[in-house]
Amino acid sequence: MKRKGLQKLLRMILNNKASKIIVAYPNRLLTFGFEILEQVCKTHGCEIIVLEKEEETPEQEVIEDLTSISFSGKMRSHKYEKV
Repeated sequence: MKRKGLQKLLRMILNNKASKIIVAYPNRLLTFGFEILEQVCKTHGCEIIVLEKEEETPEQEVIEDLTSISFSGKMRSHKYEKV
């Protein structure tokens, strides 16, 4: 629950300000409790659309996470470069 983006999304759902959520894989949104989020969304008229029905393999997840970390680090290092 320390993920600010997830907290914001939950507030939007609970305040009926989200009508659709589109995710590539369910586990990219939530590691645990995706079914609970689905029920909350349904109750508040929000639809979750999952683009990829197959779960990623653990190896695919690691590669994606490492790529994301690497890209994020590059963005931060360029942000603070002196011109």
